[in-house]
Amino acid sequence: MKKLFSMLLTLVVLLSTTTSVEALESKTLERHNGASAYAEWYETHDNATTYTYLSVTETNDGTDIYVSTYTYGPDYWSEQWGYMFTEDDVFSIDKKLNSASLSEVEIDVNNWYTGETDTLAVKANWIGVGDISRGSSSYSSRNGNYIWKGSDSSTSREASATASIDGLSLETSSSASLSNFKSAYMSMEK
Repeated sequence: MKKLFSMLLTLVVLLSTTTSVEALESKTLERHNGASAYAEWYETHDNATTYTYLSVTETNDGTDIYVSTYTYGPDYWSEQWGYMFTEDDVFSIDKKLNSASLSEVEIDVNNWYTGETDTLAVKANWIGVGDISRGSSSYSSRNGNYIWKGSDSSTSREASATASIDGLSLETSSSASLSNFKSAYMSMEK
């Protein structure tokens, strides 16, 4: 009887191990860590106002950079924007969000109205100001045997930024921010 009980217990353990392995085989886990910075500037010269926006996001995969400029006046309107991805080490940010810098990169931009393409040399520096704010969230959903869970956390800090775009100096930004972020996603089908 003890031998039979021992064999049944071993069989149950083996079956539960097999089920666990099957469950783990259909489990996907993703983690993403990164940092980002953005800034915007408004400048007015000769009845024309230029709005410039710059954002940089760095992850383990590389760095995404986006820039756009809009110039408008009584009889004039111009809009151009560009995006690039690079694996080069062009962005650095302090872990405590005290500062960040974008080394000079060349970004192809498109003119929305004329369809023309130009290349802009872009570089920028950020200085963190004010307090650091923190945020986090988690979420989950289930649909039959499919389970999905995720969590995000971030720290951010207001900043002051300066930049040079195609040789034009942009002084203190009207708005800017620095942030670090972490996210994790898990999906499993039983």
